[in-house]
This record gives sequence, C-alpha cells and structure tokens, in this order.
Amino acid sequence: MPEDLDEKEWFALTFDKHYEYIRNYLYYLSGDIALAEDLSQDVFLQVWEERAHVNRQTVRSYLFAIAQNSYFKYHRRKNVKLNFINSLLNENEHESPEFLLELKEFGQKLQGVIAEIPDKTRAIFLMSRIDSMSYSEIAVNLDISNKAVEKHMSKALKYLRSKVDRKL
Repeated sequence: MPEDLDEKEWFALTFDKHYEYIRNYLYYLSGDIALAEDLSQDVFLQVWEERAHVNRQTVRSYLFAIAQNSYFKYHRRKNVKLNFINSLLNENEHESPEFLLELKEFGQKLQGVIAEIPDKTRAIFLMSRIDSMSYSEIAVNLDISNKAVEKHMSKALKYLRSKVDRKL
C-alpha cells in the first residue's frame, strides 16, 4: 500500500483488503459466522483506535494476532462448537434419501471430529483446506514459521485419520 495515504484512506484499503481473511480465520476458530463477523469488527475497531502506532508494513500479521487474541479472550468466557458442514448438504438435492442420510451422518461425525482438534491446529487446517492457502501464506498471516504450519497440518491430518476411521 502506498505510504502517502491519509489515515482514513489507509484504513479503508486495509479493511477492504483484509476483512474477509480475518473473518474467515475467526470463523474457522469459532465455527460461528455471526461471532466471526462481530469479532472481525472488533479487530478493525482496535486497529482504527491504534492506527497511529500500527506499522503499515506488517499490518496483516498484526490483524491476525489481534483476531487470535480476541477469539481466545471470547473463548475463555464461552465454549463454542464448530458448525460449517451443513452448507455441503444442500448441494446434493438430487441424490437418493439414503445417500443424503449417510452424507448427513458423515458430515455430523466429521464436524464433531474437526471440532475436537485444538483451536490453532483446526484454524490452520481449515485455512489450508477451505481457503486453499499455502503453508507460507498461513505462516505469514499467523506470524509463525512454515515448519510450525507443517507440524500443525500433520497433527490435524493424523488426528482426523485416527478418529474418522473409528467413528465410521
């Protein structure tokens, strides 16, 4: 972003460029789109309030750090369950009732298993699988190393394989 922007222009561009990523990240952590949108607004409100002290070069990782802290602060007060598989079920309207029932049951089991994955590992897994972000993009957004992303992904996949086999 150009350095010669005034505060309002910079904030508007920052918001437009990063809002969806921040909202998705918070959604992956919480499983609740309304909560993700509320927390995203809080993140950008905090950035606006601290705009004079924000390093414009590293604003993206700063946003993700604020988002993560906001979520964990909220999560300490209330336990949130993951709830995103239902949208997949609506795409299969022309399938047999038996298939739809099996798909729904599988979706519920998968949702339960994904919800059991630790928060940070689950968020990294969903950023990779849902947002199709590369490991390096995830590492930059969360301000962690590529190796850490690889370890979280390995942990998530190993956990999913072990639990899905048992639950099915």
